[in-house]
Amino acid sequence: VRAQTIHQWPPTKVQRVGSPLSLECTVKGTSNPTLYWYRQEAGGSLQLFFSSFGADQIDPKEFQNFEASRPQDGQFILSSKKLQLNNSGFYLCAWSLTLSWVGQTSVQKLHPHHPFQKPSLRD
Repeated sequence: VRAQTIHQWPPTKVQRVGSPLSLECTVKGTSNPTLYWYRQEAGGSLQLFFSSFGADQIDPKEFQNFEASRPQDGQFILSSKKLQLNNSGFYLCAWSLTLSWVGQTSVQKLHPHHPFQKPSLRD
């Protein structure tokens, strides 16, 4: 199994109000990951900005004055053409595995008599 890595660039950024912003996230070692952009304002909780299940599947397309793009499988870019004062915060990129199933529904379920049994896939 290859090691998965996630890299966010730049690690810190100070920008003037009204200037553009671009943050880049790159995931390596896995194919077709689900990618996410979050923001945490000072003293606040994490807020999901964008999620992407594939190169052409970004939800939402725009949020506030931000937009996200996914030019490559493991690359997710958060950008703004004109930053506002309330855009200050901690921005976090995250990823998870994307499971693909064709023609069936899969549910993970623990056997009721064996609470420590590993999850099994059931139709």
